[in-house]
Amino acid sequence: MKKIAVGAATLALLAAPLAAAPAAAAGHGPHPSCWGQASAVFAQMQMMGEHSSSFPTPRVGLRNLARDLAEVGAIEDDGMADLGVFVATELGLEIDACL
Repeated sequence: MKKIAVGAATLALLAAPLAAAPAAAAGHGPHPSCWGQASAVFAQMQMMGEHSSSFPTPRVGLRNLARDLAEVGAIEDDGMADLGVFVATELGLEIDACL
């Protein structure tokens, strides 16, 4: 329960609701550059930019968030590419490397 709550708080920082649904690309992994392309789009949308150290502790961090989401089945793999797919999907974005 604590991991889901912490994950939800982190996703809220990215302006995306926590949804325990499989990633859109389940069954075939996204391109490794998915998170890089996705984070560039998020930054242009001014939806990210603050480092996790600027938030109250305990910090989750994006890598730990990916692990938590994989643990509860929201994403298939705990890699950053699958996290990019999850967040892009939640925001309704179509990012080439994440499709």
